[in-house]
Amino acid sequence: MNLFLIVILGVNSFLVILLYFIMRRKRKLFSERFGAVLAMSGTGIFSLNIGLVVHLLVKDEMSLLSVLSIMIGGLIGFLFGSLVKFQSILTGFTHGVVGGIMGTMLAAVILNPALCNLPSSYLLNISQNIMIFSVFGTILSVISMGLLCYSLRV
Repeated sequence: MNLFLIVILGVNSFLVILLYFIMRRKRKLFSERFGAVLAMSGTGIFSLNIGLVVHLLVKDEMSLLSVLSIMIGGLIGFLFGSLVKFQSILTGFTHGVVGGIMGTMLAAVILNPALCNLPSSYLLNISQNIMIFSVFGTILSVISMGLLCYSLRV
C-alpha cells in the first residue's frame, strides 16, 4: 500500500511541476483574470490531493502532517499565483492552504470513518477506500491540468 501511495504522490507532484512550467512558459499569453482562475482551481485541486496522499502515507503524526499539508498547499498556491500579479499570489496561497486542510480532513475521515458517524462496515474497507480516493484524486488532477492547458488554446 505504501508503494502505491508513493507512486500516486510522485505522479501528483510531477503533474504540479509540469503544469507550473507549462504555465510559466506561456504566462505572457493569459490575462490577470485567467491567472486568478489558474491560482484558484489548480491550487485547490492539487493541494487537496497532495494533502490527502501525504496524510494517508504517514498516518501517525496528525499535527505535523496538518502543518506539512498546509505548507505544501501554500507553496503550490504561491507558485501558481506568482505567475501573474500579487493579487493572484494571495488567492493562490489562500486556496492552497484551504485545499491542504481539506485533504487532511478527508484523509482523517477515510482512516477513521467514525469521525462522521459512518457505519462500522466502512472500517473493513479502509484499504479499498484509500485506493479509490487516491486514484480518484489523481484522475481529478489530470482532468484539471488538461482543462487548464486547453483553456490557453481557446
